[in-house]
Amino acid sequence: MKRILSTLAAATFSFAAHAAPPDVKMTRLDCGHMTLQDKAVMSDAGLYKGESLDIVMSCYLIKHGDDWLLWDAGLPKKYLAGPIVEGTFRTGLDRTIVDQLKVLGLRPEDITYVAISHAHFDHAGQVNDFPNATLIIQRAELEAMADTAKASQHYIDGALFSTHVAGGSLKRVKVVDGDVDLFGDGTLKTIWTPGHTPGSMALLVDLKHAGPYVLSGDQWHFSENHARRQVPTWNYDHAGTIASGKKLDDVIAKTRATLVIEHEPADNRRLPAAPRFLD
Repeated sequence: MKRILSTLAAATFSFAAHAAPPDVKMTRLDCGHMTLQDKAVMSDAGLYKGESLDIVMSCYLIKHGDDWLLWDAGLPKKYLAGPIVEGTFRTGLDRTIVDQLKVLGLRPEDITYVAISHAHFDHAGQVNDFPNATLIIQRAELEAMADTAKASQHYIDGALFSTHVAGGSLKRVKVVDGDVDLFGDGTLKTIWTPGHTPGSMALLVDLKHAGPYVLSGDQWHFSENHARRQVPTWNYDHAGTIASGKKLDDVIAKTRATLVIEHEPADNRRLPAAPRFLD
């Protein structure tokens, strides 16, 4: 990992600027489901004791001109054998991303970019199924992987990225620093939201007809958690989480974006699933 960090400055992947925004459209993919049998893990203030919670893992496929960008990569394929009980988590995966792409006539090789909101197993579990894609990740998340003891304590797993981060060098990786307009046309913007992990980020997607949407990563896990500004017990930084939540709320208010809490079933039910798209 130290050698990986030494190569960050040499990462030269860039996105072509467009004179005018191309057509952009987005669909939702089913990337798993989980029952939290102890919802109290969602509040370091001690809320939710004795409660349970059902959440979803969703991924989002975005077409930007001729490019396909996958936002988050769901649960690892081992959960196809589920539901698997690990501690208080009961987790299952019904279909792989690759299987769902077939509905759209797409192959793994057709995915140009895979952008990861953060390096937790339920957001990056199938990233290695797209070996020709360029991985988009925050520099702070890569740097967090170097402190293996602390990373493990906060469930940050660099091993998930073996296809892209291998042999001590970056392979097909686009390292982003903070808030970045990915294509230079305003359609897809990363929003750095450190706190859940050091390199957590959200994505602002500006659709021509449907308007702007914010895919919020794990800034919040369900609507009531957002409303009460609660911080999960395993978050990397409490104060950072609160500050990032305010930042993201400000972006949503300024842009009048629709918030999609990625683990909230109700938010995801309002989005079309493949093969239908929002544009």
